[in-house]
Amino acid sequence: MKKTWIVFWTVFVVVLSGFFYLFWDFWKDTTQSDGERAKAAFTAYTTKWKEQKFSDMYEQLSLHTKKTISKEEFVSRYQNIYGGVEAKAIVVEPMYNGDVMPGEDGQINFHYRLTMETFVEPISFTGKAKLVKETQNDLEDWYIHWNPTFIFPEMKEGDKVRANTMYPRRGEITDRAGRPLATERVVIDIGINPGQWSQTSQTGKMAVSKLLQIPLDDLTSKVQATTSKSAKFIRIATLPQDDARIKQLEKTEGLQLHKKKVRYYPYQDATAHLVGYVGAINQEEYEKRKDQGYKTSDMIGKSGLEQIFEEKLRGSAGGRIVITDAEGTEKKTVVERLAKHGQPLALTIDAEVQQTIYQELKNEAGTAAAISPKTGQILALVNSPSFDPNAFVLGMSATEWKQLNENPQKPLLNRFARGFAPGSTFKPITAAIGLGTGAITPADSIHVRGLHWQKDVSWGGYEVTRVSDYGGPVNLEKALVYSDNIYFAKAALSIGEEPFVKKSELLGFHEALPIPYPLEKSKLYNKGFTNEIQLADSGYGQGEVTMTPLHLALVYSAFSNDGNIVNPSLLQGDKKDGYWKTNVIPADVASTVKQYLIQVMEDPRGTGRGARVPGIRMAGKTGTAELKQKKGELGLENGWYAVFNVDDPRLLVTMMIEDVRGRGGSHVLDARIKRIFTKALKN
Repeated sequence: MKKTWIVFWTVFVVVLSGFFYLFWDFWKDTTQSDGERAKAAFTAYTTKWKEQKFSDMYEQLSLHTKKTISKEEFVSRYQNIYGGVEAKAIVVEPMYNGDVMPGEDGQINFHYRLTMETFVEPISFTGKAKLVKETQNDLEDWYIHWNPTFIFPEMKEGDKVRANTMYPRRGEITDRAGRPLATERVVIDIGINPGQWSQTSQTGKMAVSKLLQIPLDDLTSKVQATTSKSAKFIRIATLPQDDARIKQLEKTEGLQLHKKKVRYYPYQDATAHLVGYVGAINQEEYEKRKDQGYKTSDMIGKSGLEQIFEEKLRGSAGGRIVITDAEGTEKKTVVERLAKHGQPLALTIDAEVQQTIYQELKNEAGTAAAISPKTGQILALVNSPSFDPNAFVLGMSATEWKQLNENPQKPLLNRFARGFAPGSTFKPITAAIGLGTGAITPADSIHVRGLHWQKDVSWGGYEVTRVSDYGGPVNLEKALVYSDNIYFAKAALSIGEEPFVKKSELLGFHEALPIPYPLEKSKLYNKGFTNEIQLADSGYGQGEVTMTPLHLALVYSAFSNDGNIVNPSLLQGDKKDGYWKTNVIPADVASTVKQYLIQVMEDPRGTGRGARVPGIRMAGKTGTAELKQKKGELGLENGWYAVFNVDDPRLLVTMMIEDVRGRGGSHVLDARIKRIFTKALKN
């Protein structure tokens, strides 16, 4: 019985509590002032406004407002305007000031401050909201009298908002003489007007297909893939303004032609890998840069200097947000910011030298670098085969991309940024290290009979091979003139591993070059020397030795500068005092090696004699680097030249051409080097 009473009183207390809270809520609602209820309603409205819940905002509008604008129109208007100005970080702050009472008209007014970020600049303004008390859906509450000033204070019914991006002009890239390497030009977008195209005859469509070399099925697919019924222009191609096909296309029914400015590369293939190109920003790039003001419609540097100096070249976009009347006449500028054009990039490159070298390499797989041996200014960085970067700007078909990407000669590969076995062009470096350390002297000679040599039986079946047996002793001068592998293999062993490594590192091996372009580091080895065979092979530029063409040129500059390596520069205005590497080769050693390199070019048996230019004294070294996977097989051979003019040195060129086996080895380069120096120094 006692338990029953306890349960009864417990239930009674719970029920009584429920009635109490229901009564309290009713009493509270009926006693809350109109001002407090209006505040609550407007606070709820501004919260939805911040969160861009436009559909929910509409539900709080007065009956009068709902008669003037439908829910669909209201939501669409906010979405279009806020989307157009890229509104974000919206903050709407009601400005309550003490107790609020309805006016004589029964309405309550609240002021508010709105701030938001836009694609141009942040916007801030104050406005006034009018609330009325009325019943909607059996609920009496305070509702908002909405009008266009809620969007912008100056707006009236029928007005529109227009947002325009003001695009910056991308900075030009020029060579040392101001010749443009990357600039802009006018092109023509060719587009289909779907409505008119459907009326075009089959003959007319076939003519367009033939002119643009686009299959008719592809044109049809582009039209059918466009779901928008209002589409008036479907781009199918972009052509240069002076393209002969423009006149005929202008007369074709169903087509429209629009002019626009795009990036242009006047030297085309010759500078493609150095300058790079721009293209439409992809999703990954956009995600990384959207906080920097990039849009999904932007162009961005994709490779080369265009990519490396993207921030400098791009500039920053401006924009305008204006209010217009129904006819489009501007009434009020809400906010405006002028575009900041990109900065120009002036290079030390000589476009004519670049073009000349490229023409000599064209149709071969190879690379080259050219510098001023006294100043270190980079005159050319050349890659072949190459591609026309303008094709990426204008738009490349899937077929064109496949042909480029699958080309066995790899035109997209940037060879001047990579390291290659330098072959015999490395021998002067071994000579300089050997003389500098005292491991060899100019008078020392070797007398090895035959074409093969090994240190002892510990080498097993491995032998160093040379091209010719000269029938007598070979000293350093003859070894360079004849390019004797055995001499330099023995020299490397005489130097020893540790001094060989230390002295090579003083020349910049395993070190990034001090220029704003990413090149592979030149290397003596991958993971150290494994045995003395590798050391011997390294003495004549084989083993695991790799060098970029530019680094090889820089090291050779020491032979023109008393053993100092010039400081390389790619950008004009880069003030680099002194040398990159000082006293890395003793001055007398540098002079001695230079005299021997002159003989390489002038001696009747010198390997460089075929590249001599009458009237120009030249010093240099040829090289043939053999790339093979295992002993006994014939590997790929790359032909090299490293050469500079001696009197008033103005040009130092390193050049490599791949796959010269059976074509004369490095002599494939003879005539090319001769023409380059003739044109650059004599013309």
